[in-house]
Amino acid sequence: MTDTLTPPPPEEEDTDAGALLERYNHELGGVLESMEQLSDYLERVVHAVRRHVDGCDEVGVTVLSSDRPHTAAYTTVQTLEIDAAQYALDEGPCLDAARTRREQIVPDLCTDDGRWPTFAEISRQDGMRSLFAVPLVSGDECVGAINLYAWATNAFDDFDAALVRIAAARAADAVVAVTALDGMRRLAGQLEQAMASRAVIEQAKGVIMALRGIPEHDAFQVLRKTSQDRNVKVRVLAEEVVRGVRTGSVETDLSGR
Repeated sequence: MTDTLTPPPPEEEDTDAGALLERYNHELGGVLESMEQLSDYLERVVHAVRRHVDGCDEVGVTVLSSDRPHTAAYTTVQTLEIDAAQYALDEGPCLDAARTRREQIVPDLCTDDGRWPTFAEISRQDGMRSLFAVPLVSGDECVGAINLYAWATNAFDDFDAALVRIAAARAADAVVAVTALDGMRRLAGQLEQAMASRAVIEQAKGVIMALRGIPEHDAFQVLRKTSQDRNVKVRVLAEEVVRGVRTGSVETDLSGR
């Protein structure tokens, strides 16, 4: 790997709601022409939601295929673990949102409202305090849910909810459009393959976190910014970072800030 990884510039906070919505809609935009582009698009969606929804700490997208849930995109490994707990227990906000087509919100996990008792206990032990899940509905179809997690109680206000609904609608339209071409069964296989390929991205994030002393979200932003600057896929760049560790060249490549 011969190019340095580019640290992302400090994020500017939009104080004007109109400017924020314009930037947000731009990040969620794009036309998908193939099944292969869907995973990358959904990754873009979850990271855009996390950046723009103030109360949000983690985001995941669940897609249902023959009522079987698959995590299609996530912000960190912890998101993946929380989603996996819901799938194993067959209970939780994302599954209810997807199956009932109704939003599920929990302002305070420490207040027992009788829903998903086992999942709620696991989430509390993991440090989560608020949850918000919105179904992915496009036309007559519901294909899954977008799931937000927060460390704070009462984390999501009405404006946050409006932003999440925009993302949910965009993600749902993308899933429905792509599956209309290739079918839900192929989508399920593609998502499983994409999750397998995420392993090298997680390895690369770990390298960057260790060498730069930055948290996981920032490490992913370094990968994302550099992939944009070099016009290469994040997975390809991650493979270069991991390969650089083996050859001893990555530390030099990561030294520039």
